[in-house]
Amino acid sequence: MSIKGYLIELAEKKKNSITTDFETISLEAIGKASELWKEFEGEEIKATIGAVDGSLNKKEFLGFVVFAVAASSVFFNESGKNEERESYNIDIDVLKPSEYSDSRIRLFMGILEIKELLKLYKEENPDIMLIDGSIVGDIIRPVSFTFQIEDEEREYVENCLFPELKETFSLNSINSKVFHEKIIKDVKPEKYPVIAGYLEYLEYLLSIEKLLNVAEDRIVAISKRSSSKIYNFNSIMPDIFIFQMADVPSGYSNPVEVEISPEKKYRFPEIFEDSFRKRKINVFFAKFTTDVYKIETNLQPEKVMGALKGTIVRNYPYPLKLAHDSVKIDNHTMEKIISVLSIHFRTGREGVD
Repeated sequence: MSIKGYLIELAEKKKNSITTDFETISLEAIGKASELWKEFEGEEIKATIGAVDGSLNKKEFLGFVVFAVAASSVFFNESGKNEERESYNIDIDVLKPSEYSDSRIRLFMGILEIKELLKLYKEENPDIMLIDGSIVGDIIRPVSFTFQIEDEEREYVENCLFPELKETFSLNSINSKVFHEKIIKDVKPEKYPVIAGYLEYLEYLLSIEKLLNVAEDRIVAISKRSSSKIYNFNSIMPDIFIFQMADVPSGYSNPVEVEISPEKKYRFPEIFEDSFRKRKINVFFAKFTTDVYKIETNLQPEKVMGALKGTIVRNYPYPLKLAHDSVKIDNHTMEKIISVLSIHFRTGREGVD
């Protein structure tokens, strides 16, 4: 019998013992969720809306990684989508060595997403700027380079490289990559990926800082999944699960102001400590038709719900869905990129694939 057969056989044996345990959610938690919820009965609000999403893909070879990253933005005026506007931020390159490549490629995608939002703000000045995911999570998410880099190396990046990066900062490229050759010349080979990654992290934070400085009052970050527990439901399950189980109507929860405290993020690079530590944002959960989402914004919930009311398709804001669909880099596209680049090298998986 194959491994598939054994697994299906085990599933049959355990189907009565493995459960999602919906019944363990207390009536008290469900009741509290309902008390925290406000049904939305407002009218649609006319607003211009922009949305940005990003994508990445990669192929790993022995010792290096070929990657593609992209961000796309769409814009809807009060009459609908601006069909004449097409805007992408894209990059294709090779990471050598492959060490820390997952974190670095995700940073590259994040940099392009934030810069695409900055472009959108500059070119279209939308009332609402939608982004998929958590802006607080983007700021506080730990990056391995901050733990691996030594003090002397940190000073080298912050004092010798980052000032020049700030001067050359642009919205159409990943500026930190320009410094890769200089880093290779200046540091020991084994130190290169950590130092290059740390500079890329600083560019990522700089991009977020610039965005928040000009558009903090327009950003609406929407998370389809969340592990947040900000309402003290006294449950092992996250808030988004509790609200979903409470079967609340279309509406939103009472907003909670969240600040980036030392408990959430122990330490930022010193050059960003003051900028991010003072940031505050409101967090609430919202339901348009069937599913509950987490929303981070400094806009009032009524304005968010009213502005997005006319854009909801299959329970999700259509501008964000359109941005997502337009930017996705699938495996077929990645293989075509590899072919065009004429990269032929061993992956190390030839014996099993």
